[in-house]
Amino acid sequence: MHRFKKLLCFFLAGSLALGFAASVAALDGSAEGHSNSVRNNLDSKHILVSQTQRWVAQNRQLDQSVIEVAPSDRRLIIPLCDSPFEFNYPFATSQKTVRASCPESGWQIFLGINIHQTDNALRYTGSFGAGHQLSVADIESVNLSSPIAGLASDASAIEGLTLSVAVRAGDLVMQRQLSTSIEAFRLKRDILAGETIDSGALEMVLLAAATLTENQKLSADRLNGARAARDLKRGKLLSSYDIKEKHLVLITQAGIARGQPVTRANIALQDYYGKLPGDALQDYNSAEQMQAIRNLPAGHLLRLSDLTPVNIIRKGDNVQLTVRSGALEISVTMLALENARQDQRVLLLNPESNEEIQAIATGPGQARGL
Repeated sequence: MHRFKKLLCFFLAGSLALGFAASVAALDGSAEGHSNSVRNNLDSKHILVSQTQRWVAQNRQLDQSVIEVAPSDRRLIIPLCDSPFEFNYPFATSQKTVRASCPESGWQIFLGINIHQTDNALRYTGSFGAGHQLSVADIESVNLSSPIAGLASDASAIEGLTLSVAVRAGDLVMQRQLSTSIEAFRLKRDILAGETIDSGALEMVLLAAATLTENQKLSADRLNGARAARDLKRGKLLSSYDIKEKHLVLITQAGIARGQPVTRANIALQDYYGKLPGDALQDYNSAEQMQAIRNLPAGHLLRLSDLTPVNIIRKGDNVQLTVRSGALEISVTMLALENARQDQRVLLLNPESNEEIQAIATGPGQARGL
């Protein structure tokens, strides 16, 4: 009996040992399987991400390095796909989401896409003051990790533009700092009041339009033959207040009485310096068939407001009226009942029949029937 108990204890101990060993072996196998599963999932995720980046880069013509695939839930199992994944944009209005599908299994997933593309910009290579005209040597390209509103990025479009403000080396080039360049004129020597400003006394400079007043935006034509309105110092940037511009205008050569016609005998074209009235007459044609409405002294600048059209027909004048009907033309002498200017209507009287007729004044003592 004692021997049987010993054998039973030995048998139970062996059984327990085998069971424990089997349990340990089972646990070891489970741990190894889990490790393989994790490793396979990491590999499949890496493959999916890599293929997604490559497809987006080719589709949008980008560098693969700027494409980020948004991370998925770590618990998500990505199955291995024997052939490459197939991709498309599931939403017609957005390229921020990509659908990846495995052709064999039909398994698919939606992936978020972020693009981290640097923006090109420009910065100044030195410090420059307002009015400095830019050249390609004054700027250099720089890449930014995020966009900034209002930056200038086209170096070729900047050359020749002028700074409207002072900038420092390293500052980014902003559109608001740039201005188109326009011509301005600076004196190379002192000029006395009344002295004619010739081209040898002027230096043309290109300056930012934003830094100039409207009065400083003078053309070479306006300065040609102008006289100094006051004493001017060397280096002065000229404005319209500093000069008396030269104009060619009509000036009365002798006094013209009220109602007297203006002719080439009593007016002439002469130089005039200073601000010109808006209605000043500057050619002979503008004064033809005009008469003075007030007494005008000799040397007077002739203005449109000084004149009125001449009456080519005066009340009481004999007027030759011409009436045409087809090839037939009849002329008859009539009496003017009122004054009339060129191409103006005039009332005429037939002295023989006392009949009044409307006509058009065509010249001194001439009219045509309506």
